[in-house]
Amino acid sequence: LGWADSMAVGCTDMLLSNVEKLSESTGLVISAASLPTSQGTFLSVPMALDAAVLVVNITDAYEIYLSAETISNIFSGKITTWNDDLILADNAGIDLPATKIILPKEATPAAKASFSNWIQTLTGSALDLSKVADAKASEVELATPAQNGSISLAAYSAAVFSGSTIAAVLTEAGNIDTAILPATETIYSASTQLVADVQGDTISLTVDSEITPTAPEGSIEAAMPYQAIYAVSLHFVGAESKLIRTAGRFLLRQESQGVITSGTMLPIPESVRILAVKIVEKGLPKAAIPAAE
Repeated sequence: LGWADSMAVGCTDMLLSNVEKLSESTGLVISAASLPTSQGTFLSVPMALDAAVLVVNITDAYEIYLSAETISNIFSGKITTWNDDLILADNAGIDLPATKIILPKEATPAAKASFSNWIQTLTGSALDLSKVADAKASEVELATPAQNGSISLAAYSAAVFSGSTIAAVLTEAGNIDTAILPATETIYSASTQLVADVQGDTISLTVDSEITPTAPEGSIEAAMPYQAIYAVSLHFVGAESKLIRTAGRFLLRQESQGVITSGTMLPIPESVRILAVKIVEKGLPKAAIPAAE
């Protein structure tokens, strides 16, 4: 993601790790998941945005459209093959085989929660993910289901990185004009619907579908929002430390300056980043600005 390289240059005494590579010297971890209490995190703040997406592995199928109702029927077991009439109605002009649908066995809690909430917004009923366990596999493994006929619930960042086939979601069954494909524009649009709730040192983000999406600067119209988004957090590991807080503040400030680039995740809204910086810099010395002579 570029974060580790920036940290290596700016904070040479601090180690930024992947979750799978935690060590005693780890100070900061970037992850959508909550870390085990054994890791002793003393603070977590939003760092970036990701989205939950449906990835499919169907021979010779490089695009697919699924309405919210169809998705609910797939996960409930009512739809069992890819050539079901409801799926074909969502995919006019696309040939799909009579291959059995293989449902995911696991997914991350963040992906499950955000995607289920969005489906509930669209259909009035939460998605039944009771048989989908909390993931132990890596994000890339979840985004690259191996078996033909598989459907997986994965992170947008991992799916794009892996070049996987990602399903577009129809908000109206059979109406291709209502298709929302997870992409920078649609995820950004949903990010303008985020509401931040601050309780002490904890920032919670939720999507309020009643908020009208805002178009990015330079654009006339906002894209249809892909609302299955969630925060990726910056976790501060170990005992309370000014060094770790300083390194975390550095990373958050780098994001505001555009120094750190993330090709597959999106930045958190600026208002949320400012809230995060205020929490992180608690107890840190303030820079004194010399008076003008």
